[in-house]
Amino acid sequence: MEFSAVCMGGPRAELGETPRIDGRSGELLWTDITGGKVHLGTITGTRFELLRTLDVSGMAGPLTPLPDPGTGWVMARESELAHLFHDGTISVLASPEAGRPTSFNDGAADTEGNLWVGSMGRNGVSGQGRLWRFDTSGNGRVVLDGIGISNGVDFSADGRSAYYVDTSTRVLRRFDIDPQTGIVGSADLVAFPPGAGDTDGLTVDDDGCIWVALWDGWAVHRYSPKGELLAVVKVPAARPTAVALAGDLLVITSCSGWLDAGWEQAQPDAGKLFCVNVGVGGPPARPYRGPLAISVADGLEGTR
Repeated sequence: MEFSAVCMGGPRAELGETPRIDGRSGELLWTDITGGKVHLGTITGTRFELLRTLDVSGMAGPLTPLPDPGTGWVMARESELAHLFHDGTISVLASPEAGRPTSFNDGAADTEGNLWVGSMGRNGVSGQGRLWRFDTSGNGRVVLDGIGISNGVDFSADGRSAYYVDTSTRVLRRFDIDPQTGIVGSADLVAFPPGAGDTDGLTVDDDGCIWVALWDGWAVHRYSPKGELLAVVKVPAARPTAVALAGDLLVITSCSGWLDAGWEQAQPDAGKLFCVNVGVGGPPARPYRGPLAISVADGLEGTR
């Protein structure tokens, strides 16, 4: 099956990322990582209406809602986890990647309310990224290391499977999850050939299928839980970065940075939001259900 996405507007981001539907308000929120901004707005039909922008004064990583209305979000910002309030106030909770040549890049909460956040190397550093799991008791541990660019992560409805990409490997992986302890097994699900684009953000829909954005691939792909290619969404921008489902509308963020000269002619809407009706929905962003008093442990746990 093939779809074609259209531009739904929004401010142009240098590196748009991590779209989320906040189930408490119904708003769409997304980030411009390198611009240090969080955008919030509403969707009407296939158009995005910007309500407000928060300046977070640093690399704007993924946001995860807290359970109660008006309490804000947990945000991964550079080496930190922080509490972002609705007025843009920021309170640092922990600094798990402090002192390392890395910064946080993508993440999401699982069905139990544990928060998973991954990091990537900066300034050409490779293989130093890590995937963290912050449980509902507020304890943070590394569950995967040696990562190039930790990117999309999302979970099956029963919480028993996670889907994950390290962009540097160009492989979509499935993790077997124990709700209490984390990763207990893993398998490669899809390997992307050269020229297909690099794996970026992803989401799991209500049918259990995985939508993966392909950086430099001009596309988003949908896969079954067994790794079968089910659908291709053509995107009029070279670098789709991440995806979310708003009802049965697939929302796609994109990048306008680091493109060849004259890119505006071929992709005038690069950096904006795109969307397409795909006929299947997905859950809103799951909240982090742990305390804001977070402790960080050294050492690696789980199965690689």
